Amino acid sequence: MRTFLIKQRDSFLVWPLAFSMLAASLLLSPFSTMFEGYLRILTSPGILLTDFFVVGGLSATLFNAATTLLFQLLMLRFLKIHISGPVYAGLLTITGFAFFGKTILNPLPLYLGIFLYAKATKTAFKNHIIVLLFSTGIAPIVSFLLFGAGLPLHFAIPAALLAGCAIGFLLPAFGAHALRFHQGYNLYNTGFAMGVISMFATAILNTFGIPVVTQSGVDDSHHVAFLIATLVFSVLCVVFSFVDKGRPMDNIPAIWKRSGRLVSDFVRDHGAPSVLLNIGLMGFFSILLIVFTPIKLNGPVIGAVLTIMGFAAFGKHPLNSLPVVLGAILAILLTPIEWTMGPILAVLFVTGIAPLAGRFGFVAGLIAGFVHLLITSRALAFQGGFDLYNNGFAAGFVGAVLAPVFHTFRPRKEGDPV
Repeated sequence: MRTFLIKQRDSFLVWPLAFSMLAASLLLSPFSTMFEGYLRILTSPGILLTDFFVVGGLSATLFNAATTLLFQLLMLRFLKIHISGPVYAGLLTITGFAFFGKTILNPLPLYLGIFLYAKATKTAFKNHIIVLLFSTGIAPIVSFLLFGAGLPLHFAIPAALLAGCAIGFLLPAFGAHALRFHQGYNLYNTGFAMGVISMFATAILNTFGIPVVTQSGVDDSHHVAFLIATLVFSVLCVVFSFVDKGRPMDNIPAIWKRSGRLVSDFVRDHGAPSVLLNIGLMGFFSILLIVFTPIKLNGPVIGAVLTIMGFAAFGKHPLNSLPVVLGAILAILLTPIEWTMGPILAVLFVTGIAPLAGRFGFVAGLIAGFVHLLITSRALAFQGGFDLYNNGFAAGFVGAVLAPVFHTFRPRKEGDPV
């Protein structure tokens, strides 16, 4: 039993999470009903914002999230890759976005493209695993070409495969260049790279008379159930951080002193117990944010919460996240912007620029969060909806513009957070 508990702690409870969702999906409704909903999810275009609760129902959405996560876990095991900070962030982000846009199938052409890139550059495929995990954010372009563009199937299938492979082939190199653009202050770096690619894809489709229409409509009816589920998962993270005398508090001060700027692998630098505790605390942070604002849990919001918790192993903690979140909330309170779905997601995903607050301080974080919320909706119109990490696209511009300004007024000094 002790060995089992340690193993679950060191894998950050990803296997229990996957099997819990799988069990719930099979118990909450008859299999035939669940499977019909799942087929609707698989054949959905999946572009922003496609809440799979609306498309396929609760059971089918949980089944999609569970099977998508299990597929990634089995792939990691096959490649003999251990869970690091960025890998964990990728896994929970994939799981979260399987509630609104990702399926087990639509990332596969992207994976093939990354595999071909590894072959072309004579590098190990496993060396590109981080890009591979986050590449799933642009997977809706595959679903759209197959099921949403109105193309004949004999043309849609090769078009989707070719587009997915081409984007997957481009992402490893382009993502590295994108990192320089925002200097590592955007934790959703791949989201920025995919936003640029999505912009080109949307322009090409529109040129050939294929309109890309973003989706709307979410299902908040499962709010209480998922609030409780988030609380339970967060509590388990905290409890498991103490397994086998883990002493998680020992490294929490060191984590909270980090700016979070890429690349900040908390698992490598501070160990599993302290990181698991930080994950649990970021879960509580998300719950408090939801309870004290008009935010309701639906497919996209669940995706945002799981992303926040995932990146608690890869750059986020309460001290660098709070200022940017408050800045985003102030933008809603002080402008005509309302608590609609776009701004709500921006309030949660704004934590992607938490390193700006971690490096430059509380006031800089407020400013960054305020600016981020103002431009996020413009970013969606710009990139067309294929990039599920729309806030990552917006955050890239926020980091690129504000970081040099902040550096002018606060140049690096000894003792600044790294």
